[in-house]
Amino acid sequence: MAPFRVALTPAVERQLDRLRGPDVAAIRGVILGLADEPKPPGARKLAGSDDLWRIRVRVDQQPWRVVYQLLPNERLIIITQVVRRDEATYRGL
Repeated sequence: MAPFRVALTPAVERQLDRLRGPDVAAIRGVILGLADEPKPPGARKLAGSDDLWRIRVRVDQQPWRVVYQLLPNERLIIITQVVRRDEATYRGL
């Protein structure tokens, strides 16, 4: 089966451009891995949405979240947010 295409929103591209060192390498690795496995172990569907998922990434003891839209019929994953986990992470989705 062909891998999924992974697209980044412009906001996510800017977020990743601001990151440095091991943070960006670990997060990019998780994002690229979604192409082969769109629902990896630990991925969870977000409540109240049909197609939004999140995966946890821990880098240097800092919790990060990658939120993505999964469109299986189109074999497409759209990364919508890459944020450090805090109380405001899921506001406005």
